[in-house]
Amino acid sequence: MSAGAYIIIKQNEDMRKFRQAGATDPARARPLADLDIKPDRIFRKMADQDVFRPGKRPDTFFLDESSAEEFVAARKRRALYMMLLILAVAALMFFLGRR
Repeated sequence: MSAGAYIIIKQNEDMRKFRQAGATDPARARPLADLDIKPDRIFRKMADQDVFRPGKRPDTFFLDESSAEEFVAARKRRALYMMLLILAVAALMFFLGRR
């Protein structure tokens, strides 16, 4: 499995754990230990993008659904742009190779 695939799987898994626990608003924020989530680099980057926000109590977090939706949409846009770029480069190489 590639590193990129692992990151996406881990991101989706963390968001799923918050949803299943019902930790989707500040009043229902949960400690990471209760959700079996480690505050690793992947989690911290998502928290920096406000996908995971601090709760009202110390050391608790909740999933901001609107930020999570935007995060996933941006990830999909990046994948689409990458595919278009690869396709454009492949077409360019094809046409230059025929000369």
